[in-house]
Amino acid sequence: MTRLLVLCYVLATGLTLRADAVDYLTEVLPIMKEHCWDCHSNETEVKGNVALDPDVLFDQIGKYNIIRPGNSAESGFVERLKLDETHNDFMPRKGKPLPKGEIERIEAWIQAGAIVDAKKPTEDETKRMAEMKTTAPAPGEGRPAEPGFHSWKNREGRVIEAKFLGLEKDSAKLLLRNGKSYVVPLTSLDEESAAKAKRLVAP
Repeated sequence: MTRLLVLCYVLATGLTLRADAVDYLTEVLPIMKEHCWDCHSNETEVKGNVALDPDVLFDQIGKYNIIRPGNSAESGFVERLKLDETHNDFMPRKGKPLPKGEIERIEAWIQAGAIVDAKKPTEDETKRMAEMKTTAPAPGEGRPAEPGFHSWKNREGRVIEAKFLGLEKDSAKLLLRNGKSYVVPLTSLDEESAAKAKRLVAP
């Protein structure tokens, strides 16, 4: 177990482990169905040649596509979500901006490799994840700052860095840099971190 995982484990008593990798089906598809499905699904209508159905989503994922694995900052899909709603390219068209927490969840999915179904990865996805793991900095070497990461501290003063994916009842769902997600009870966090979780989930 890596040092980062150890720190996450001791972050709180009663920590619930989520060993599954971040994937589209569990992390992002519910968001797409709520905000984008009317215009970007084969079940309804496909505008702009962008279909977000899991079985055809691979066409949108790639180094030069609108969803760029490991590079959410340059993914056109995310850029459009962050535009001012008066901009011609803003998405969802004629809709309201997605809540900040939901956009960060999409960014976290892309940063972790933009995997469609973590339980049944394709050959290309398996290769991509292996390459991302190989090029990741070794412990102690540090890594470039990534958007969406925050410091989280428990009541004993231990700190980790993770992305906030949302609230599940009275717990915060956090994503580590290795792509693993964890559910941490708010009562185990210090006041500042607990307040931060509640603030990030607000639209």
